[in-house]
Amino acid sequence: NDTFIKSTGYTLAEVIGKKPNILKSGKQSKEFYDNIQETIYSGKSWTGEFINLNKNGELSYEKGTISPVFDEDDIIKEFIAIKIDITNEVHSEQKLKENERILEQQANMVSMGEMIGNIAHQWRQPLSVISTAASGMQVQKEYDLLTDEQFNESCEMINNNAQYLSKTIDDFRNFIKGDRIKRLFNLSGDINSFLNLVKGSIKANNIKIVLDLQEDIEVDGYENELSQCFINIFNNAKDILKEKDIKDKLFFISTYSLDDKIIIKLKDNGGGIPEDILPKIFEPYFTTKHKSKGTGLGLHMSYNLIVDGMNGVISANNQTYNYENNEYTGAEFTISLPKS
Repeated sequence: NDTFIKSTGYTLAEVIGKKPNILKSGKQSKEFYDNIQETIYSGKSWTGEFINLNKNGELSYEKGTISPVFDEDDIIKEFIAIKIDITNEVHSEQKLKENERILEQQANMVSMGEMIGNIAHQWRQPLSVISTAASGMQVQKEYDLLTDEQFNESCEMINNNAQYLSKTIDDFRNFIKGDRIKRLFNLSGDINSFLNLVKGSIKANNIKIVLDLQEDIEVDGYENELSQCFINIFNNAKDILKEKDIKDKLFFISTYSLDDKIIIKLKDNGGGIPEDILPKIFEPYFTTKHKSKGTGLGLHMSYNLIVDGMNGVISANNQTYNYENNEYTGAEFTISLPKS
């Protein structure tokens, strides 16, 4: 019919007497076609999707149903196929996936920049200690004041700080190269790993971390991706606390079990998120920051990691609460994950 001619590019004369395999693209296996044959010759209808090759060598996609037609003796005499061209829908889905891939790549680049900043913060103090100890020994040696005890103390100080730098490298390398393997892991351990990754930023910005963790919670999921989510939320809180120049900067993390769910709450005292933009914060490229300071990808990436990657739920709201006899207002992110 006209629809077939339009979608395949073949003329009526070119297809009369030909078998349907002229449309085979090579994208579907022999087992795929064997299954179709087995189904329809057993007297049943088959429904599925075809990846075809049109006359111009371009891929086209069809959703179709093939059904046997029986004669008066209940013997199959022919087959009838009803197909719908879904090429545009498939192309739209492929474009959406590609855009998501680009978004994730951009978010990873932003995250890498944050990680490098954290490395710089964490290395500054131990490098200063090493430099001071080495130059101190040099001066004492020059004036013949260096005792064996001072020499050993300085060497020990240098060695301890060098080991700390080495451990920091290992922590960041394990985080960045982490394989996407689903495994059972301890939630408190993952939170402590995340805090170690941002330790430099915590110290540099004088942020107090307040923990209320249920230590025995195990999560079946992607450990590094959850850490990445924590980092994204922390970075947003850190930027708000810096921007508003809040004196006592606070960041709270609490975890607990509730029925068949694992609940994680992360909260700051940055004054909260304006109510008119609160519903939009997980959208890609949405940011309240100046363009030079934010891409709007961090929270969108966190949403995808939790919802798509770990079958969970993430939400945000504003909370007013008391801590150490003082009242604060801030943004609170709640993550709900299924128990393993």
